Amino acid sequence: MGFFSNLFHKGGSKGGPKAAVPGSQPHRDWPWTLNLSGYPSSQISWDIIAAELRELNLEDVDSFLILEQKDPKGEYWYIQSALARMGPTQGQYTVGIGWSAPERNQMWEISVSDVERVIRYFDEAYHQYRVDTAGFEDQSDMLPGNS
Repeated sequence: MGFFSNLFHKGGSKGGPKAAVPGSQPHRDWPWTLNLSGYPSSQISWDIIAAELRELNLEDVDSFLILEQKDPKGEYWYIQSALARMGPTQGQYTVGIGWSAPERNQMWEISVSDVERVIRYFDEAYHQYRVDTAGFEDQSDMLPGNS
């Protein structure tokens, strides 16, 4: 199981206040890549992203989706989602955004019960390059090297 899929198996939340996230948003000039349950997708389109988000499930241990951007210098931004397998948010969708930062890499999450809300977050990232981060909580301490 990969690093990102491990994040979704922990469940729960421990971040700070639920204000808007100060920091990075998607970049218009960075290309998108799509990772479906640990496998890079050879195709990327909005229809594929929305359909795959609706297919997330608890039965498949590696059921997650990551939409990621990288620039040539190695900086990155991503949005990811999976269903929480345990903890107080079990059965809810975890949506995470993350980005590289000089001081420490960032990862912020929110739990939601409705897949259509998950799809809205991904739509904001993919089409508008701006994600409404109100309610997201800082989970950056879970990243290697940040604790």
